[in-house]
Amino acid sequence: MKSVFYRVLLLTGWFAGLGLAASAQTITNADFENWAVRGTAEAPANWLTTDDIFEAFDPGFLYNTGTVTKSTDAHGGAFAAKLSNISVASGTNAGVVGGVLILGTKLGGEASYNRYPIGGAPYTSRPTQVQFYYKLTIAATDTAFATAIFTKKDPNGGLPLILGGGTILLTPTTGTGYVEVTADIPYGTSTATPDSVRIQFSTGNASEFIRDALTAGTTLFVDDVAMLGTPLATRANATVQELLTVSPNPGPAGHFQLNAPAEPALASAPYSVFDLTGRLVAQQPALAVPTPTRDLDLSRLSTGVYLLRLDSKQGTLVRQLVVQ
Repeated sequence: MKSVFYRVLLLTGWFAGLGLAASAQTITNADFENWAVRGTAEAPANWLTTDDIFEAFDPGFLYNTGTVTKSTDAHGGAFAAKLSNISVASGTNAGVVGGVLILGTKLGGEASYNRYPIGGAPYTSRPTQVQFYYKLTIAATDTAFATAIFTKKDPNGGLPLILGGGTILLTPTTGTGYVEVTADIPYGTSTATPDSVRIQFSTGNASEFIRDALTAGTTLFVDDVAMLGTPLATRANATVQELLTVSPNPGPAGHFQLNAPAEPALASAPYSVFDLTGRLVAQQPALAVPTPTRDLDLSRLSTGVYLLRLDSKQGTLVRQLVVQ
């Protein structure tokens, strides 16, 4: 089927991109070609579904909600995954159930996100982009999300460190063809290599997969997930680092100014701002025309400490910012 580029709405971590990069490490069954009966429902190998989540909270009872099914309406190959909001008429889970598709083979264990555990699979590289193909029909005011985060196990037994990734809100598509998403993966200041990737697709609200507010009829087709690219620029050397200053810092009401009079390209470089958990909270592209000073408005953020990263051609520059 014909695919076209389609801009998605930035939510917490990815930008819709246009360029392709060299292939990175592959994910098992990322094309959804392999399916098998698990319990009473057919499910894609190496992926968990809404049924698995229900069963994790209700051991001994097998679910078959029909919210994640095998579809022959595929972008490539024979099959794709179809996620649907389904109305459940009776029982403890009465209401509309959203479709959830999670990479991995085991729920629970080391971490839980968005109120339920999200699995994960081994992954030991730092790709710069994630790519997948989708079709989406929205019923009423429902939504659909895609999430990918790269983590590293905490040697002290705590929650895994989130190194990079984020969540995007998917936009409804038109026509019968699939839409391609190629989205940049921002990383925090850590240069560590991940040991896991956690990917989730969902219809309805990303934090809860069953809610009264959901509407039956929303459908999301997903196919051909891939990671692309290699790590970006290395840290700028000490000489370049000294050419950029930030003032005032702390910034009253979150207002700062980047200053690089001797090298305007530094102040004009694309930047990302992260909180201390590694979550991306602000991002801007490079300025079209280099300027020695640049205003940085973080007034919408809560008071606290943040990390600014500028990805210049001379390398990456990192500054600690204090929002007052």
